[in-house]
Parts: sequence; structure tokens; C-alpha cells
Amino acid sequence: MKISVVIPSYNGWDRLSELCIKIKESLLNNFNLEDFEIIIVDDGSQERSDTYVKNLRDTGMVLKGVFLNKNCGQQLATLAGLRIAKGDYIVTMDDDLSHKPEDIKKLISMAENDNLDAVFGIPKNSRSGILRNTGSGLRDVIFYLFFRKPRKVSVSSFRVLNRFLVNKIINDVSEYKYLSVDILKNTKAIGNVKVEYHRESGRGSRYSFFELSSLALSLISCSRIFPKIIRKSKIASGMEWDLI
Repeated sequence: MKISVVIPSYNGWDRLSELCIKIKESLLNNFNLEDFEIIIVDDGSQERSDTYVKNLRDTGMVLKGVFLNKNCGQQLATLAGLRIAKGDYIVTMDDDLSHKPEDIKKLISMAENDNLDAVFGIPKNSRSGILRNTGSGLRDVIFYLFFRKPRKVSVSSFRVLNRFLVNKIINDVSEYKYLSVDILKNTKAIGNVKVEYHRESGRGSRYSFFELSSLALSLISCSRIFPKIIRKSKIASGMEWDLI
């Protein structure tokens, strides 16, 4: 079994070394294998950092650096990583150390044992601010109403997808905009695992109320209840990148 870990990042190189080392240690400890790869997708950061990739490779880490030619946003950056990934299971996680690499095993084990196409890691106890919690709740309601999300399932950016599902997603990107939307479009074999999220003390939502409202409207506009001419899509096929 091969595992790919995809990490979209924007100006996050100062913390990626620590994250990659923790991922390597966790996979070796939990799976007792070396058949895995880490894929960092640099989403047009202000400074390109090839050196970080090369330095981590020098430690024996199987690491790929994908450098997008312009800033495309987290969703398209993640898609670029999925296109590069070769794993039987593909994990996506944030670059801010909020997701614990030790929990990767929980996601993959549930996907294997319950024969699921996707498993999302969701926080055991939410200690985030009101705005963040409200935004997460609104997002889940939208996914349920407009994209037929199973009622008892929540979505997050910490998830594992099997090869079958990833192939379906990357082969149909005509209207790609949000990975969770494409997941729900292609499967309902989805599960949740409760995991620990590490948030900096006092850290609230990265989004303002206006930005959360805009995100909600943008998500709704992806629904097929809107005529195709109205649905605003990012052109996934037009992405360009360098791979090192």
C-alpha cells in the first residue's frame, strides 16, 4: 500500500519542515513502511523555496515540490497535488500544524475497515471562536441541502481519499471548484473520525463575516440547481506548475 500526503501551502515554508518530519515519523511508526510520498503544493508564494524541498530530500524523505505559476487558491492547489499523487490512499492536510500526523492512521484504518472512499477528520472538541464554529456549521448545512451530504457526516480539509475516488475527481474537472463538492458528487461512501486539532491559543477564524458569507454563496453557486452559464468555475485544466 502506498500513501501520498498532499499539503497545499502559501508562504508556509517556515513551518513545513517540522510538519514533513512529523509526517515521516508517524507513517514509519504506524505503518512500518517506507512506501509513501509527501507532496507540497506551493500556491504561488511570494518567495519560491526550492531549497527547502532539496534539504528535506537530503534527509531521505520522499518529497515532491509542486510550484504553481500563480496563486490559484487552496482548492486548485490541492487538485494539483492529487494529479501528482501516486498513492493508493491520498491524504490532504493543512500546512499550519493544526492537523496531527499521528491521526493519519485513524483515517486510513477507517477507510480500509469500513470500505469507504473518503474519511474526514473532524475535531473532538471545538474550542474555536464563535465565527469559526458558525462558519463550519453553515458550510455543513449548505453541503447537506445542495450537495446531498449524508446527514451525520461533516467535511474538513483533513481527509483521506482512496485511489478510485481520486481518479474520478481528476478525470472530471470541467467545473471543479471545491474538493468536498466533487467528493460528494462522486460518492456517498464517506465517514468521519474524531481527531485532535491543534490551534494556536486565541486564534480565531481566518475569515471575516463578509468572507464567510461570500464563501457560502460561492459554494451554493456550485450547485446544479443553477444554470451552467451562471455557475462560476475555476479553470482547473489551465493550471501550470513546475515539479521538482
